[in-house]
Amino acid sequence: MAEHEHCCEYEHEHPHGADGDAGCHCSGSGSELVRFSVTAPDDLLRRFDERIARRGDVANRSEAVRDLIRASIAKEQMRTPDEHVIGSLTMIYDHHTGDLTRRLDEVQHDYTDEIVSTMHVHLDHHNCLEILALKGRGERVYELADRLLGLRGVKHGELTCAATKQSLGL
Repeated sequence: MAEHEHCCEYEHEHPHGADGDAGCHCSGSGSELVRFSVTAPDDLLRRFDERIARRGDVANRSEAVRDLIRASIAKEQMRTPDEHVIGSLTMIYDHHTGDLTRRLDEVQHDYTDEIVSTMHVHLDHHNCLEILALKGRGERVYELADRLLGLRGVKHGELTCAATKQSLGL
């Protein structure tokens, strides 16, 4: 559960409502900060902290996470569900995870009109790379990507819509 926290760098009084929440909107965003916890493997967190230090443009881990959330929301807003899109979906997954291979195939069979081609590469004993060339109405392509990337066992995935029929003049 999220915990509300008031973090303000300005030294002044803050009115609190009857529920005890702070009423200051000094950040200019008009909303309060909410504290939540994230569980991650040590090595992943270490690599994330190294990335933060290397970039040097954020003050701390919280700001880096806020940047990732904003980027995710912005990417979502760029979707064009009513246009014909052309792109690729790249996934890395552990094929030993439950019945993941069957579920990947099952989802893909629901989108045969959108999947132009697939390439499957065995990276090692556990991990596979799968690349799907896609084209079709944006809504269907995004739905396919969301369904595949949401499956347990998919470690990484990225949908890249490189063009639309309109942008290519087709």
